Amino acid sequence: MFEPNRFILCAMALTAIPVVAQETHMVTDRMGRNVELPVEVNRIVTDFMPLPSAWYISTGSGDEVVGMHPNSMRMAKRSILGRIAPELLAAETGFTQGSSVNIEEVLRLAPDVFVTYETRQTIADMEKTGIPVLSLDVLSQSKGNVFETYFGWTKLLGQIAGQQERTDKIAAYANDVLMHTRSHIAHLSEKERPGALFFSRLGEDNLKINGTGHFGHFWMTEGGNRNLAPEGIPPLADIDMEQVYALNPEVIFISNFSPAQPEDLYENRITGQDWRHVSAVQNKRVYKVPEGIFQWYPPSADAPLMLQWIAQVSHPKLFDDYVIEEVIRDYYARFYDFNLRDEDIAAILKPTH
Repeated sequence: MFEPNRFILCAMALTAIPVVAQETHMVTDRMGRNVELPVEVNRIVTDFMPLPSAWYISTGSGDEVVGMHPNSMRMAKRSILGRIAPELLAAETGFTQGSSVNIEEVLRLAPDVFVTYETRQTIADMEKTGIPVLSLDVLSQSKGNVFETYFGWTKLLGQIAGQQERTDKIAAYANDVLMHTRSHIAHLSEKERPGALFFSRLGEDNLKINGTGHFGHFWMTEGGNRNLAPEGIPPLADIDMEQVYALNPEVIFISNFSPAQPEDLYENRITGQDWRHVSAVQNKRVYKVPEGIFQWYPPSADAPLMLQWIAQVSHPKLFDDYVIEEVIRDYYARFYDFNLRDEDIAAILKPTH
């Protein structure tokens, strides 16, 4: 049984253990909190699900991640991350379940730092034990701007690991991709930008789309689409089929958070929904978001690849100056030091889950 607040006795016991003084420095996390960390961070425990892949691209190592969320482990095992950084698969997962954290189990792992989400009670609980806590944002600081969020994470992680030169190169690559994409779509009129919907969830009795302020809005608009989500809706909003019919999107994107595939819409397989008369379905313009080292819908180490992919499927004639398979191959060789096979690239572009 999880008892997240049972840490006092364990913390008291730790005070009786001699501690070797370590050199420390101050860093500012993504929520503006000043945190004193060891200069050398060798043990990280985290319930922040994207952290293992973010740490890997920022440092080229997974050895330091000794504890991760079970969902992160499942993702590492099913994605290519587990092959790129098999050391991550040795991390412990039993300290957390859902959004609960067992403080005693975290203490047993003796982390140099605990990394968590921006609004978790865990921050205050963990600080009482003396373990430094870093808080990373998801939507709160950049309102769905995936590049700003993700490369804010890598800048911080590069500072912690003494890998600023590496993370600067990653951010520079991403910025070049962003500028290249914007330059290609800058001349497009509103009519030339396909009307699109981005489904975070697409299933029986569960249709959720992204409005302004969420990842899908960023991807669609930066890729040269118009977000058809009604003005004033929340960043993540429920929608019904009558509204879908009224909006009649030309393009539909399905996130990695949903098991639905384009064929489910083309073949009208979802109980209680009739997609036959939706423009995107009629014209076979339904796209499942790829999945590489992490899911491509939320902020991830593959964010530049996601932008190049979505721009190309949205405007194939405008973005015929690269072959996405070769872009992916080069990126993985450059930043992960990993040579992808053709079947690896095919699996990234057409995930089956």
